[in-house]
Amino acid sequence: MKRWITILGRGGTTLVAISLALLLVSVVPQLQYSSNEGNTTFPPEQIEVMFTTTEFTPQQELEVTVAVEGTLKVYVLEMSVLFQFFDGGNYVFELSDLQEFLEENPDGIILDQLIENGNFSKGYTPARVMNATLIFYNPSSETTQVEYYVALKSSSATE
Repeated sequence: MKRWITILGRGGTTLVAISLALLLVSVVPQLQYSSNEGNTTFPPEQIEVMFTTTEFTPQQELEVTVAVEGTLKVYVLEMSVLFQFFDGGNYVFELSDLQEFLEENPDGIILDQLIENGNFSKGYTPARVMNATLIFYNPSSETTQVEYYVALKSSSATE
């Protein structure tokens, strides 16, 4: 009988220790790798690369929040503009490059969202390691006002 009490006591102590460790891990906040936020005006037909990474992993989340007065298309594409469209500190990614990518790589379109006079918020976590680029594009013939927040965060601590 005494042996059973000892075994149950040790098992209970082990369960309490494991529970406390899991509780501690669950309250660790997300680690934010980088973020970009602000207000900007997009003239008609303007395209802007807002974020790009060459190593977007399943342990990360891309969070995008925008408030739009006008019309804006938000794209998340499975590509990196770092090597193809980067010229000494400036992205030379043009509308023709976007249209060509969309036509030739329909599977590379992770998000294609049209926002008209409203708010949009989305988080995306990839299923595998990949390249990712976030693009804002004003397809209208009028100027668009955009307030945005973009962040790359660690999602492993909370999942």
